Amino acid sequence: MKDIQILIVDYGSQYTLVIGRSLRELGVRSLILPPKKVDQWLKENDPKTVILSGSNWSVHNEGAPELPKSLDITGKKYFILGVCYGMQLLAHKQGGKVARPHDHREYGPAVVTLDTTHPLFSGVKEKTEVWASHGDTVSKLPKGFRSIAVSGGIAAMSDKTNRVLGIQFHPEVADTKEGKKMLQNFLKISGCKKDWNPEDLIREIQKEVLDIVTSPKPSPDRRGKKGEVIKQKVILGVSGGVDSTTLAAILAPVLKDRLICVAIDTGGLRAGELSELKANTGSALGKNGLKNFTVIDAGDEFIKNVSTTIDGEEKRARFREVYKKIFEEQIAKYNAGFIVQGTLATDIIESGKIGESAMIKTHHNVGLLWKVEDLHPFRNLFKYEVRELARTLKLPPAIYERNPFPGPGLYLRIVGTPVSKENITLVREADKTVSDILKKHKITKDISQLIVALIGINSVGVKGDERVYGHSLAVRAVQTVDFMTAKSYYFPEEIINEITSALTKHKDIVRVFFDMTPKPPATTEFE
Repeated sequence: MKDIQILIVDYGSQYTLVIGRSLRELGVRSLILPPKKVDQWLKENDPKTVILSGSNWSVHNEGAPELPKSLDITGKKYFILGVCYGMQLLAHKQGGKVARPHDHREYGPAVVTLDTTHPLFSGVKEKTEVWASHGDTVSKLPKGFRSIAVSGGIAAMSDKTNRVLGIQFHPEVADTKEGKKMLQNFLKISGCKKDWNPEDLIREIQKEVLDIVTSPKPSPDRRGKKGEVIKQKVILGVSGGVDSTTLAAILAPVLKDRLICVAIDTGGLRAGELSELKANTGSALGKNGLKNFTVIDAGDEFIKNVSTTIDGEEKRARFREVYKKIFEEQIAKYNAGFIVQGTLATDIIESGKIGESAMIKTHHNVGLLWKVEDLHPFRNLFKYEVRELARTLKLPPAIYERNPFPGPGLYLRIVGTPVSKENITLVREADKTVSDILKKHKITKDISQLIVALIGINSVGVKGDERVYGHSLAVRAVQTVDFMTAKSYYFPEEIINEITSALTKHKDIVRVFFDMTPKPPATTEFE
């Protein structure tokens, strides 16, 4: 990438890529690098600003990530903005103090009082709700700095020139009500100009992939003459969802018959999903030049492998085994040189594959070791951004409005009890029942993701004046922009009653729970 205006130093926060996403929403590109790669990049580039991300570390921990050696924290070369850990690190390295007070730890919503005379908070309310996630806090400012926000402690700081700034909360997270305005102010302060739009991104992705897969180097399996360009085939896994379908629509016009789209019927799909997958892929991608599309039936193989454990991570691992095996067979069948996947930033973050971020859960298509090169063109994008690309490509609403569904599908919605065909059928039917009720009440657009899960807790109930001992289901609906944070959707009482009544009509279902836990501390899916 050339002419990047903003460098983001990634200290391992779950929200680091959300900073990049928020900046793109404001029309400005950025580059995210771990601290160890910053020095080399700064030798060759002159950013307008550097943002230091949050982290799961404390500045007092042994081995805590440091400031890059060549980073100018005086503000003379470029503007500096430290977020959470980034602010603490700036204060710690410049003579301030960072403490861990028992009475000032903030996790989740908080209210801050701002100095609205500071240009960072221009046009923002004096008291505003923010999203915080920290145990440490700056207890004493470095020399030459002043506090510009408080929340039971110092919540933001600025040097005298307003070129080195720190924010204890997370302006990049959607739950910070006026965070976008704060970031916009920072872009204005630092003189950053708009340089990003969806059309440009589509062209960037096409060029990036085409440059990689059209290699002048002969592969071991397809040796050509010296200097000959070998146009290898590319395997793309499609699920019918917005991510993989949009990626196929982007790549089909440039790769043409070299692109092989492969869908897998895992046995864990929702009701009617396979038919939708075929219809959406055929109608949406045919006009984009897609020529090769195949569906692999592997339900029995997945169930056999996944049913041997009830542990969430082990289930994901065993799902991955079959997933990888099937795609390796397709790679060999088509003599492909690359596999490309619609992996999002959220998946990579939660898998612990970005910078130093902690692993939350394994994703089925992240971190697999392939015999061919593995490409993730959407690795820096979030769901809402891919939806915008789909709209730009004029894909049908059935694709860009589709609720996300995890790769392992219904296998992750059988919790605390073994996977079986019977349990999969029960969850599939329950999911359709709830989905149909939400469609009837026209509230599906208000919900970012719906989860209906079988919980491995049997309990006593009464049906027809007789004792029954049966299953419990959990219904969870969330609202989110980026799936890094989420809040629960509160159903009206009449819909709760309708869902409960409809589900408990099944002879084996006794109880229905509604999960209202936000993310964090919960994740969107149960496993």
